Amino acid sequence: MNPFTFRPQWLLAALALLAIEVTIARYAPQGVLRGFGGDVLVVVLVYALLRSCVAQPAARLALWALLFACAIEGLQGLGMVDLLGLHDQTALHRVLRIALGTTFDLWDLVAYGCGWLVCRALDLPGLAFRPAR
Repeated sequence: MNPFTFRPQWLLAALALLAIEVTIARYAPQGVLRGFGGDVLVVVLVYALLRSCVAQPAARLALWALLFACAIEGLQGLGMVDLLGLHDQTALHRVLRIALGTTFDLWDLVAYGCGWLVCRALDLPGLAFRPAR
């Protein structure tokens, strides 16, 4: 079985979610949308990227997306940005600091769990917004 596939509808969904994430990061004020909603969506974004190119069951991909987000959060707690030396103020370092995050927060793990629930809900039978397989 080929482990890779291409599902353009999931790639389009991932690109749309990325645009939403960038909009939230750039324009949303501090609060629930920026602090919690963006973290929920990041799991869905990773899931959509995985669905666009990996031939595995949806439940497994949702779990991988959740574990990836939790691993990044754990690395934040270990000071990953400091370990990688991302203190310079180059544009690349700023982008990496934003993408990787700098502060561990247990509420982020709760948000990732909510994102996992959204991923699982996307594959419920009869769901009107469920992308074609």
